[in-house]
Amino acid sequence: MSRLPSEDTPRSSRARTVRHQSALGWWEMSFADPHPMLSSYVRAYCGWEEEPASLIWRVEPPGADIPVIILFQSPVLAPEGTDDTLKPFGSFVAGLWDHHAIVGSRGRMAGVQVNFSPLGARLLLNQPLAAFANRMVELDDVWGRDARRLAARLEEATGWERRFAILDAEIAARIARARPVHDVLRWTIDRLMDTRGQIRVDALVKGSGWSRRHLIARVRDEFGLTPKTLGRVLRLGQAVEVLRQGGEARLAEVAADCGYYDQAHFNRDFREFTGMTPGVFLKSQLPDGGGISSDR
Repeated sequence: MSRLPSEDTPRSSRARTVRHQSALGWWEMSFADPHPMLSSYVRAYCGWEEEPASLIWRVEPPGADIPVIILFQSPVLAPEGTDDTLKPFGSFVAGLWDHHAIVGSRGRMAGVQVNFSPLGARLLLNQPLAAFANRMVELDDVWGRDARRLAARLEEATGWERRFAILDAEIAARIARARPVHDVLRWTIDRLMDTRGQIRVDALVKGSGWSRRHLIARVRDEFGLTPKTLGRVLRLGQAVEVLRQGGEARLAEVAADCGYYDQAHFNRDFREFTGMTPGVFLKSQLPDGGGISSDR
C-alpha cells in the first residue's frame, strides 16, 4: 500500500442505513464499503444499535466472511460447553467455521462489525488463522490494550462516516506491516474465493505445484479449514446470500447456480451447515436485515 487511507478524511454519503421498530424491539444498521484500497481484504462495514424487546437468538451460518466485532455497549452471548452455559463476549473475532454458530443479544447494544476476507483476516491478525477456526476469541486476547483503545475511539467518534474512516486507517496500517502470505497460498485462496468454492482440490494441487498433502496442510494452518471444507463453506455462503435476496420458489435454481449436484445435495449440505432446511431458513429471517432467528 503506497499511500494509506487517512482517518482525517472521512468520505461523505458512504453509509446506507436500515431501521426497524416493532414488537420485536428496534434496531438501526448503517452499512458501508471499505476504502477502495482495502477492497481485497475487507468486504463490508456494519455499524449498529439495537434494543430487542427480549433475548434474541440468531443463527450465524458459515461463509467466506471472517467478522471482527467491536462492541460499545452490552456483550454478545454465546452458548459454551455441553451444558450450554452462556458466555458473554466483548469485542471479538471469529475465524472460519465448518458449522453454524448461535449468538444472543439482550438489552441495548451498539457496535461495529467488519467482515474480512480470509486473506484480509490473516493479514490483519498477523498470524495463521488455525487458532481461530470454529471459535470466538476476545479481541483483548489478540491485541491487548490496543483493542480497548480502538473501541473507545470508535465509541467517542461522531457518526458512522467518521468511525468507518478510523477503521480504514487502522486496518490499512495493520495490513501494511503484516507478515506476507506465501504466493502459492494467496493464489490458492484467491482461486477458491473467485470460484466461490466451485473448483476441485485436484485443480488447486495441480496449479500450486505442491503435493496434495502439503497444500492441504498449509491451507488448513494458514486459514483454518482444508481446501475441500472451505470450498463447501463458500458454496453454502453463496447460497445463503442468494436466498436472502430471493425466495423458496428459486431453491432448485439456487442449488444449480451454487454448484450442487441437485436439490437433494443442496438440502443435505444446507442442513448440515446451518442446522435447518432452506425453507425454514427463509421463514426464520428477521425483518429489515435483522438476521436469522433461532429458538436454540
